[in-house]
Amino acid sequence: MRKKTKDFEKLLYRPKVKAWRILFRTHRAVFQYLDSEMRKKDCSISKFQVLLLIYFNGPMTPVAFSKRLNVSRANTTTFLRRIVKEGLIEATIEGGSEKRPAFNLTVKGEEYFERVFPEHIKAVEKVFNYHNEDVNKKYLQIIDDLGGNSEA
Repeated sequence: MRKKTKDFEKLLYRPKVKAWRILFRTHRAVFQYLDSEMRKKDCSISKFQVLLLIYFNGPMTPVAFSKRLNVSRANTTTFLRRIVKEGLIEATIEGGSEKRPAFNLTVKGEEYFERVFPEHIKAVEKVFNYHNEDVNKKYLQIIDDLGGNSEA
């Protein structure tokens, strides 16, 4: 056994560290559950996030997606191309330019999102059936304390 193993194990059980570990495991479990529910509707969390952003914010550029989703521009561009091939989004100069287009929902994409969105909300509410605004305020306070964007 390593010299500091026992000392380090004690650190893992400090209340705040334990809370982080539980929150992290919860996040993974919830993400996996919601992703599996989305896949039943031929969707993924990533695709859903793109459609959600466009639906509520209008056309967006790959750079804007990259920033909002916290993924590389290259990954964003590759993923957007796939969704274009599915016919759910299309390039537009609205919010972009000919050289650097933005992406907007197609009619098919809008219909698809409007079909998937309510089902996703039901799945989220099923997972968080005990949740309340006090818990939300605490999570948002953590985000604010870290200098992040607490926009829900």
